[in-house]
Amino acid sequence: MTALAEAPARAAAAAPARPVLAVKNIEAIYDNIILALRGVSLDVPEGTVVALLGGNGAGKSTTLKSISTMIAAERGKVTKGSIEFRGERIDQLTPNDLVNRGMVQVMEGRMCFGHLTVEENLIAGAYTRSISRAEMRQDLERVYAYFPRLKVRRTSQAGYTSGGEQQMVAIGRAMMAKPNTLLLDEPSMGLAPQIVAEIFEIVRDLNQREGVSILLAEQNASVALKYADYGYIMESGRIMMHGPAAALSENKDVKEFYLGISGEGRASFRDQKSYRRRKRWI
Repeated sequence: MTALAEAPARAAAAAPARPVLAVKNIEAIYDNIILALRGVSLDVPEGTVVALLGGNGAGKSTTLKSISTMIAAERGKVTKGSIEFRGERIDQLTPNDLVNRGMVQVMEGRMCFGHLTVEENLIAGAYTRSISRAEMRQDLERVYAYFPRLKVRRTSQAGYTSGGEQQMVAIGRAMMAKPNTLLLDEPSMGLAPQIVAEIFEIVRDLNQREGVSILLAEQNASVALKYADYGYIMESGRIMMHGPAAALSENKDVKEFYLGISGEGRASFRDQKSYRRRKRWI
């Protein structure tokens, strides 16, 4: 190969890969009046775990619902910007279309079918796939390998299982759709620290063993940054800061306002107004 021919090949190799998910300057509104997101942009590179961090009401769930197009079910819509999945605009697609393309969202609060058994909940996740009984059993065993506790409880009604088990059911049900991209909304909510660690270890295994790209919305910044590759921090519907997870973990403002650690130890917000805290991000 000549030097002239080698140059384009080197340039192509050096070019950054297109992200599997690209959110570009979107705005989202509810009931045609409530502006929930303002100019939100983020990327999820192929095969990575990206954390979307922020307090309650920051806009994390709305961002995920905007991506999965489930915001329409809550009288919301994306009014500006664009959302691309594998290079294709998906703003006008349905959640079912996105599941068929490999994107699945695990909703906040688990949303299990309480009257169905654990195994029936998992089988529901494969509804969009035309597979044989043998393939179904193989996929169930794959989920049970990640969540051995669910195999023990497979005949129990999901509504009578613990919060941690319901979160496992929700993630396992999403796995049954064989996604390549997973949107996880607050997987640690209401769970004991030991269960949170167990679930996040499984999330990391999904990413590393099977190459599933993951966008994770989470209030628990210390746990999320431990398992993520990159992070975005939201406040009041805007992205205020972003960077590699390791760098965010060491950032002074992040440590003080999201991890509760200041230079003198644990930080106290008792005498500091919220608007003064927010001002430091801008």
